[in-house]
Amino acid sequence: MNKVKLDKRIMDVVRMRTVLHPRDWKDESQLMMKRWFDYRFMSPVEATMTFGQHYIAGLRRYVSRNFDVGLAETVSGTKNGVPAARASWFTALWRARARTDAIFVPYGLLVDFSFDFASRRKRFWTMLPSQLHASKRNGEAWWALFNERVEDVLPLRMKNIADMPHYRAENYLGLPPQVHFRELMISEMAHEHRPLVDKIVDRVFVKRHLPLEQALTLAAPDADLRELTQRANTAADDRAWEARPVVELDPSDLLPSCFAIAETIDVNRAPCDLCPLIASCRAAAVEAINITVKATGSASPVLDADRKRISINVANHRRKAGAAPVTSCNHS
Repeated sequence: MNKVKLDKRIMDVVRMRTVLHPRDWKDESQLMMKRWFDYRFMSPVEATMTFGQHYIAGLRRYVSRNFDVGLAETVSGTKNGVPAARASWFTALWRARARTDAIFVPYGLLVDFSFDFASRRKRFWTMLPSQLHASKRNGEAWWALFNERVEDVLPLRMKNIADMPHYRAENYLGLPPQVHFRELMISEMAHEHRPLVDKIVDRVFVKRHLPLEQALTLAAPDADLRELTQRANTAADDRAWEARPVVELDPSDLLPSCFAIAETIDVNRAPCDLCPLIASCRAAAVEAINITVKATGSASPVLDADRKRISINVANHRRKAGAAPVTSCNHS
């Protein structure tokens, strides 16, 4: 495993632990299995920065269309990078990214829809990341239009996943996101209106998303699997089909998003229960905590700061309550 890339992933976890409260990362293993496939091998920090880039680009398009082209290049709505300490803008960006992960869409799709929705409602101020999603006031209309957009756009976005080597046969490790991807590909194949031979050529030989055995499970019960395989092999040799290039990734490129986040590890539930990286994940999580403690004096400096602040406030309240004069009432 590439040590430089592994160390970078661990340091992303350290940065996360340094600037965020544990409640903001405790569900990352569950979100990893919900977020769009493009982001499942990014650290949550990298995914958040990617979300921020989509937000800034969407904001500038919105300002350019509705306000002023010159102004568009100067607005950002958020900051770049990761702060050295807790910052409200980064927490807001992180939470907006997490809310988007939970609904399984590409970040750009959500951002573009949200600004289009704002334009329709003649909203004349720019939205912060925390305002991109449905609110209590507009929830019904927002979700109705959003679901329409998803139905129109998502099938096209699914085709772009073919360019990601993480899900091809040469990089398959049985990781939870890879297993989920194969399940989705089988479902897609089952609903495609084209000959099974063409589906097999596309998914097995061209894109290498599925093993032949799994693709053949879609054949009719009385199908001749040997003859079907031969036809698929012959078709795959036709120059009309252009196989994707083989890109063998380093194991460090195949670390799921939740890798090395101690609070998300639970071998009694998915995805940890079947993840082959659980041992190395635990070891990296310990290292991330040790580095954080060495640098800040705590495994979670934000949590400790909150506890200390609350403790001081409680002590001050009790002291003031104890010092308050006792009043008495004389009844005649």
